[in-house]
Amino acid sequence: MLTANTAAFQPFADHIGTDGLRERDALVSARDYPHLPALVDVLREMNPNLSEELRLKLDKLASGEAKVVVTGQQTGILGGPLYATYKLLTCLKYAKEAEETLATPVIPIFWLATEDHDFDEINHLIVPTNDYHSRKVAIAPADGVQRSVSRHAFDRDAVRSVVIEALLSETETAYTKSLIETVERWIKESDDYGSFFSRMFGELTGHEVVFFDADHKLARRIEVPFFERLISENEAVRDALKRGIDKASDLPDTQLNDEAAHIFLEVTGRELLYPLSGEGFETKQGHRFTETELLELVGKQPERFSNSVVTRPLMQDFLFPTLAYVGGPGEIAYWARLRPIFHHFDWTMPLLVPRMGALLLRGQDEKRLKQYGLELDTVLVDGVPMPKYDRLETEAALRNVEVLEQALLKELELVESRFLNERHVTEQLSKQIRRSKDAINEGRERKFYRAQQARRVLNYHLLPDGMPQERIHTLLPWLNHYGLDLVRDMRAAYETTEHEQLKFLV
Repeated sequence: MLTANTAAFQPFADHIGTDGLRERDALVSARDYPHLPALVDVLREMNPNLSEELRLKLDKLASGEAKVVVTGQQTGILGGPLYATYKLLTCLKYAKEAEETLATPVIPIFWLATEDHDFDEINHLIVPTNDYHSRKVAIAPADGVQRSVSRHAFDRDAVRSVVIEALLSETETAYTKSLIETVERWIKESDDYGSFFSRMFGELTGHEVVFFDADHKLARRIEVPFFERLISENEAVRDALKRGIDKASDLPDTQLNDEAAHIFLEVTGRELLYPLSGEGFETKQGHRFTETELLELVGKQPERFSNSVVTRPLMQDFLFPTLAYVGGPGEIAYWARLRPIFHHFDWTMPLLVPRMGALLLRGQDEKRLKQYGLELDTVLVDGVPMPKYDRLETEAALRNVEVLEQALLKELELVESRFLNERHVTEQLSKQIRRSKDAINEGRERKFYRAQQARRVLNYHLLPDGMPQERIHTLLPWLNHYGLDLVRDMRAAYETTEHEQLKFLV
C-alpha cells in the first residue's frame, strides 16, 4: 500500500502504513460530522453523472458509514499538467486499496481548487514550438483583479480557441475529429473552469470519482463553523504553524507565510488577512476588520471567505471523514509542517500518500532510443545529446576527390588549349565538380539536421525544456494520438503496479 512510510518521515506524520490506516479509520469513525447529509446533497448537485456505485456510497457517507480519500489540484484547461491526472489515478487506486483493507466503503474525492486566485496557473495549454521548446497558448484575464478562479467568466470562445490552436501544433489523427467534438461538448456543458475540469475527468474515468468545488456557495455555508474557529482561534493556529515550520527545518523549504491569518476575504478582490498588532485583522490592500466583524460577516456572507494553502487541509478534515490525502512532493513537504495545527483542533493528520508518477513513452520513442544507443534513465536526467554538425569531416572525405579533380582539370586544360585554344570546357567542368561537392556537403548537413530534429522531438517528449514530462505536457496531445480511452487504460496500468513511477508505452 502506497504511503509516505519512511522512517525519516515519522516525526511529521500521525499515521503511516496499513496499521496507520486502521488507526486513522478508528479515529475518524469516532468523530462527529453532523453536516454530512447536507454535504452529500451538495456533492450530488456538483456531480450529476456519478456511477451507480458512487451514488450508493454517497448514501453511506451521509449516514457516516463511508470514508474518503482526497486529492486536489488547480482546475487547468483540459486537466493542466499531466501530474494532475496522475494524482487522480493514485487517489482512485488508494481508495480501492483502503476499501479492501478496511472492508468499509471509501470514496475518492477530487478537491477542485476553484478558490485559488492564480489565474495564470490554469488559463493555458502548452504546445511545442517549431524547434521543440514549450510555449503557452493562454487566455488573458478580463482585468487585473485577483479573484477566485471560479469567479472568472468562463469564456467559451476563448477556451475553444486555445484548444484549437493547441491542436494545430499536432498531427491530425483518426481521433482528432471525435476529440474536437467531445471537447466542444464539454465546453458547452460547462459554466466555469471547475465544471469544465470535472466534466472532462469525470467522463474519462467513467464517473468514478466525486469532485468537490471548493468555492461552491452551498459548501461555504457548511464551512461556517470552522471558519469561525479559524477566526477566533487564529493566534493559536499561527503559533502552531510556527512550531511546525521550526520542527521541519531540515526538510526542503516550502516558503509558508507564518505571519498571515491564512484566511482570504473577497473585498475588492481576493485579499489575504493578516493579524493586527493590537486586535483584529487587515489586508495588504488596507482593509481592516475586527474579530467581531469577521465573525458576523462569515455568518452572513460565507461565500466571501476562502482558505489558504495552510487552512485548506484543515477545512478538508473538518468537512470529510478523511482517511488519506494524495499529494505531490511539494504538497507533502508543506503538510509536514501542519501537524501541530491538526493537534490544536484535537485531530490527527490523515495519512499522506505520495502520488504516483508516469512516463508516457511512444513506440517510436523506444525505437529512437535504441537507434541512438541511449538509456531511458540517462535521458530523463541529462536529456537527449545533440551532436554538432562537423563540416570538416565531409571536407576531409572529399580531399581525395580534390586531388583527382586537380589532375583531371590540368590534363583537360592542356587538351582543350591544344585543340581549341580556350578553357571553356575546363571551366564548366570545374564548376560542375564544385557544385557536386557543395551538394554532398549540403545534403549531408540537411540529413544531419533532420536527425537533430528527430532528437529534439524525442527530447521534447521525454524531458521538455529540461523538465519532467509530467510538469510540461498536458493530456491533449496524448488524447489526440491515442484516443479518449487513454486515461482508463492508464488507470488499469496503475491498478496493477506498486512502482512509484509507471512507464506507460503507448
